[in-house]
Amino acid sequence: MNLSPALQGILWMIASTASFSAMIIAVRFLSDTIPPFEQVFLRSVIGLLITVPTVFGVMRQASRTLRPDRLGGLYMSRGLCTFTGVSAWFFAIAAMPLAEAVALHFTLPVFGLILSALILREKVTPHRWMTVVIGFIGVLIILRPGVAVLNYMALAVFLSALGYAGGDICTKMLSRTQPSRLIVLNLNIWLIVFAAVPTAANWHTPALSDLPMVLVMGITAWAAHMCLAQAMKCADASVVIPFEFVRLPITAFSAYVFFTEVPGIWAIVGAGVIFFGTWRLATREGGH
Repeated sequence: MNLSPALQGILWMIASTASFSAMIIAVRFLSDTIPPFEQVFLRSVIGLLITVPTVFGVMRQASRTLRPDRLGGLYMSRGLCTFTGVSAWFFAIAAMPLAEAVALHFTLPVFGLILSALILREKVTPHRWMTVVIGFIGVLIILRPGVAVLNYMALAVFLSALGYAGGDICTKMLSRTQPSRLIVLNLNIWLIVFAAVPTAANWHTPALSDLPMVLVMGITAWAAHMCLAQAMKCADASVVIPFEFVRLPITAFSAYVFFTEVPGIWAIVGAGVIFFGTWRLATREGGH
């Protein structure tokens, strides 16, 4: 079957979103025993160990990415944006209902499309903007503004969304010339660098019973970033970023299965609206 580049990018993004959703569940399981910065550190170490054996063929290219030039700066910027996004996100999902946290996180596609227009100079077509608008309406249906009070954890989610969006834009810029495995390798290196000091200051040795979930967290995070890099190679950022919205129904279902967090009627209605928006974009872009 011959899929268009846009549809390939969408499918890679959905795979990335599913992997991120699995990571969220692992993080929630670990939130009572391992501090957020340590979670960032451990998941990055695991990702690095997985990625290193795959980059021997591009080691000369890999060494250049750590130089203090434009390419090295772009890698570092991506690491800093992602570190900000991941750390704020891990703090938030340890303290909030998962469906609510993920819903708030869907300010990410809004930030992403704005940045892709301003930084990447991509042409954001009306139906791409419409997908974000429809998805955001779904988020508002779930949150019902005025019913819940915006707290500091909600602000952490917004900071996370902005950080992830900046990381997505850096990934798109890097994916034009860099192999996906090299992008993921350098991300894990920079995450380890940024997380090392706060992790050392508040280290908690993981219990043996936590190790399987630590591995799940690291492996799913690695898979998510690999799929994200492939998605950015295949299609415009403004095409694939709206499919972040798919994470909400996946996470809401997982929260019910693993933590008996029951989504209300508004969460179900909002998820339906989100699915409609992403399906609409997929059918339009699939023919391009």
